[in-house]
Amino acid sequence: MEFEMKKPVSVEDGVHQGEIVRVEYRVKPYSYADIFVKISDKLAEGIELKFGCPCGHLSPNTKFGKLLLRFGEIPFGERVDPEKFLVGRKVSFQSLNETTADGNFARIVDGSIKPLEVVK
Repeated sequence: MEFEMKKPVSVEDGVHQGEIVRVEYRVKPYSYADIFVKISDKLAEGIELKFGCPCGHLSPNTKFGKLLLRFGEIPFGERVDPEKFLVGRKVSFQSLNETTADGNFARIVDGSIKPLEVVK
């Protein structure tokens, strides 16, 4: 297998548009859903950013519940498959760069993922 060395790519702080391309789940150390958004802006086209939400409990008051409810109604007692509900949806979101000990990374701002069209 071969890999190509590429120049580093950065995502500028600000509002972007993209598409939710997948949802992945992890259980350690807690139950989390990771929502991957592929940026469609010209300067950062094709870059994927990840937004994580605890998903142990789904309600209108949880981070995951609030995110899903921005994309449509979910009646109480109804089950929802987040992948079917979110994947393929066009969105806008805000990103901020954060510097950690591991480097500089673009992060999706909490609460900023919004659908470009809401399905009723």
